[in-house]
Amino acid sequence: MKALIIYFTGTKNTELLANLIKDRFTKELNFDVDLFSIDITSKSISVKNYDLLIFSYPIYAFNMPSIFENYVTKLDIKENQKCIIAKQSGEPISLNDSSSATLIDYIKKRKAILLNEYHFLFPYNIHFKYPDNFVKELMFYNEKLLDILIYEYKNNIQKEVKISLIYEANSFLFRIQRFGAFLNSYFYKVDYGKCIHCNRCMNNCPTKNITLKDNKFMFNNKCIMCMRCSFFCPKDAIKIGLLEGWKVNGAYNFEEIKNNNYIKGDYLKTHKSFFYNLFPKKIEKVNELHKKYFGE
Repeated sequence: MKALIIYFTGTKNTELLANLIKDRFTKELNFDVDLFSIDITSKSISVKNYDLLIFSYPIYAFNMPSIFENYVTKLDIKENQKCIIAKQSGEPISLNDSSSATLIDYIKKRKAILLNEYHFLFPYNIHFKYPDNFVKELMFYNEKLLDILIYEYKNNIQKEVKISLIYEANSFLFRIQRFGAFLNSYFYKVDYGKCIHCNRCMNNCPTKNITLKDNKFMFNNKCIMCMRCSFFCPKDAIKIGLLEGWKVNGAYNFEEIKNNNYIKGDYLKTHKSFFYNLFPKKIEKVNELHKKYFGE
C-alpha cells in the first residue's frame, strides 16, 4: 500500500506532524509513505498511483494557507481514492472546523472518498509563545489523536465531515487575512545592528518573498504570514510590521520537552484563563474516544 502526505509548513509544526503520521503508517500499517512539501516552486505531481492521500496544513485565520489551497485543488485525485485531512492550529475553537471547506468540496467533485478530518494542536508561532509544560500537554493530545487516526483507518471507520454554513461564511470573511499579509509585508524591516547576514530568512522563505539588494533585505508582496523568517531568525533581527507586538522568535524543542521528566504536561490544571479554558473540552473529547477504542 502506498500513501502520499502532501503538506505545507510555515514554522515546521506541520512538517513534524507529517513525519509523525508517516512513521506510524510505515511501522504499524506497513505503508510505503512519501512526503511532499509545498512551496511556491512546487510543480504539479501525479497522485493517481497512491492508495491514500493525506493532506496536512496549518490553519491561518480559519482557512487553509492560500499556497496550499491553490496547489491541492488542482491535483488529479482519482475516483474512489481515499483521503484524510490532518490539519493543525494553536487553538481548538469551532470556527476552525470549516477551514478545509474548499478542499472537501474538491475531493467530492473528484468523487474521491474523504475518510475523516483530524484537528491536531501545536503551539503558536505568533501571538505569544507557549510554555513548555503546555507544549507537552498538547503533545500528549496529539499522540492520542494520532492513535485514533491509525485505529480508524485500520478498522475502516469513516466519518462524515460536516461544515456549518455559518462557520464557512466566517472562514470566507477571514480570507481578508491574505490581503493583510500582502499589506503587512510592506512594513517588514531588518535590524541590521542584530542581523548577521546568514540569509536563512531569504533562503527558507516558502514564497521566495525575500530578496537581497545592495546587501539589504527586501520584502516583496508574496508574504502569506507564515512567520518562518522571524520565527527562525537566530538574532531576532526581523521586525514583522504591524504585528511586531505578536512576534514569537525561537523554535520549540519538541524532542527535549518530550524527554524532560521535570516537564509534567499538566499546565491546564492551574491555568484557567479564558484562552486556556478553550482546550479542556477538546482534549477530553479525544480522551473519551481514545478510551473507547483502546480501553485505557
